[in-house]
Amino acid sequence: MRNSDADIAIDVLNKLIAQELEAASAGQRYGNRPIEECATIRSNAYTFARDKIREALADAVEERDARNPFQCQRDELVAQDMHTCDLCRRRVSSPVYAVHLVYMDQAKTASEVCADCMWRLKFSPIRTISLDAYRLFERWRMSQSEADE
Repeated sequence: MRNSDADIAIDVLNKLIAQELEAASAGQRYGNRPIEECATIRSNAYTFARDKIREALADAVEERDARNPFQCQRDELVAQDMHTCDLCRRRVSSPVYAVHLVYMDQAKTASEVCADCMWRLKFSPIRTISLDAYRLFERWRMSQSEADE
């Protein structure tokens, strides 16, 4: 996820860490021990926060991948095409899904929905049949409707 809130937070923390390390270096250079100590403490706090954010993101990815059946499984071959999810508008790589969202008399067709949105909306995976099986079903249905008439 590029330019997500977490990426922005990590970038800001990296800049703050660099500034505090520079301030600590300046405090040491000019012999101002209180400034050096304060800047070092703040730098360590920012580093700790950045590491905790990264750790939480890694845990979330592992947890999501373990429970979300729509995510690609490890070592699964997928196309690397980029799509824009019709629901969250994020740029995602494959796989994407087509869904029909229906509420009362309103309906929306979303042809490219990312795995995270599928999981967020609590869709459950369905069995996919081959095109040949679907065509046989359509022929059978047509023959049934002709027999009824």
